Amino acid sequence: MMGMIVRVSGLTVQTRASGPGHRSEVTVQIEPYSQALDAIYQGFAEPEGVSAALESIRALVGAEGATLEVIDKAARRPVTFHGSGVTTAEGGDYLAHFAALNPRLSAALGQPGGGLSWDYQVMDERAMNRDPFYAEFLPRAGLRYFLSAALEQTPQRLVAFTLQRTPRQGHVGRAEIALMQRLTPHLQRAYGMRSRLVEVHGQDAATSALDLLKDGVALLGPKGEIVYLNDSLQAISAESGLFRIHPRGFQFGSSDLRSRYAAAFSAAMRAGGPADADIATDFLAPRPDGLPPCTISLRALRHQGLRSTAPGASVMMLVHDPLRHNTATRLLQDLHGLTSAEAHLACALSTGMTAVEYAGHRGVKVTTVYTHLKRTREKTGWRSVAELTRRVREVSIGLRTN
Repeated sequence: MMGMIVRVSGLTVQTRASGPGHRSEVTVQIEPYSQALDAIYQGFAEPEGVSAALESIRALVGAEGATLEVIDKAARRPVTFHGSGVTTAEGGDYLAHFAALNPRLSAALGQPGGGLSWDYQVMDERAMNRDPFYAEFLPRAGLRYFLSAALEQTPQRLVAFTLQRTPRQGHVGRAEIALMQRLTPHLQRAYGMRSRLVEVHGQDAATSALDLLKDGVALLGPKGEIVYLNDSLQAISAESGLFRIHPRGFQFGSSDLRSRYAAAFSAAMRAGGPADADIATDFLAPRPDGLPPCTISLRALRHQGLRSTAPGASVMMLVHDPLRHNTATRLLQDLHGLTSAEAHLACALSTGMTAVEYAGHRGVKVTTVYTHLKRTREKTGWRSVAELTRRVREVSIGLRTN
């Protein structure tokens, strides 16, 4: 049979068609994939953001609907339900009458955390036609097939993310399964972050979510005064030496950076809507030692939750330091079995840093760096630094604020 191809941010995965009628190629461009990752982390950090995250994944993978359920195993019923592409009436009918009859639940309960399940693992077409859930409930919603990931599996509960497909869309193929396997670690981490926020801060977290980010974040008043800043930004200030933090605002070391910051802050304050929110508000801050620069972005603050918990804030400042440990290092460890040193090296090389520069920055021998690089290639199968860069960028998370 004709093979199938998945392309995700430069990654090509060869698969085989799982049955007749499937597309022979599924192409996922870099920007939609990155937007989906942004939506996952940003949406799960906001009290009402889960539906937007589900919508982004639904559109990326190709499905009619998406749901997130927290299921009480003893009762075999959802205690929390979020949906996208599933109407309120359908969701209520499901919770009231069909949740307990869902034959997919048994398969999901047997999945380990991070495991996937889909229709062929549950029953064949003939059995579906006799099952009340498949034959009575799903047709009302125009649905038929599914692909589900177990985000969390404990003795008490199951947290499941599910994509819902129409009869015309058909069963998921290996292309969709491969893409969902790459998205699942992100969903697990985003859900874990949300759970910790709710546990510590309640449902109305807001600025506390920013404390979990590796990128530096500050909320600024109309004169540039600091209303809030997270721990990461303080660390970046100390490590990079590019700017100092003062209650009245940020003090950059060079006249060029002071001018760029002033222009970006002024543009952010003038931004009147989403269409002009990005005008002249991003700039690079080169390091004096020639190592990769930091990226500094300023945005007009429109997030109502942040504005309510940080009164007086008008502008959000984001600082990304490519040399700091980020989400990608942990994902590389989990996905490919890299050690912490190997994952950190991969992330550093993806910024354009050379092996010699990395050795000097970390205070290790160049031979040690090349040993880590060799082991990274052996574990991942990546053949060049260019491929390494593509893969690291695939799992790196960018933060959007509008």
